[in-house]
Amino acid sequence: MKKFLFTLTLGIAFALGSHSALAQAKKKPAEADKPAAEAPKAAPGAKANADKPIPMYVHADEIDAKAKTITQVTKEGKKGVNTVTASTEIMNGDKPAKFEDIKVGEYVSGLRKKTGENAYEVVKITKFGPKAAKPAAEAKPGTEAKPKK
Repeated sequence: MKKFLFTLTLGIAFALGSHSALAQAKKKPAEADKPAAEAPKAAPGAKANADKPIPMYVHADEIDAKAKTITQVTKEGKKGVNTVTASTEIMNGDKPAKFEDIKVGEYVSGLRKKTGENAYEVVKITKFGPKAAKPAAEAKPGTEAKPKK
């Protein structure tokens, strides 16, 4: 009985595999007849993602007021340069702000587009200032700290 089931399963798998191989073989000549201009382009969504802004939360280690750049230095010593352009919208919370208001050591959040390996164009700055403190977690009943004896 086991041999019969094994043979039956193997036969079905072979039949389905050969059917899909024949279907693919029939499609290939049709695709080859298409002119080069109609050939599918590589990853049409890749370009759309390159233009889409990504979130930004950086520590302003260096600021160049002339070039309007905010540089973040990683632990490995790599520098990420965020360039602010004339079209960059700068806000601090709900209030409009200026690039000059951002100080070294502050954290800057917003949106940016990648322009190079470690280069970005800032689209929007939404908030800047000292690192936001995490809200204190509320103590759950029965988990109060017990005094030491």
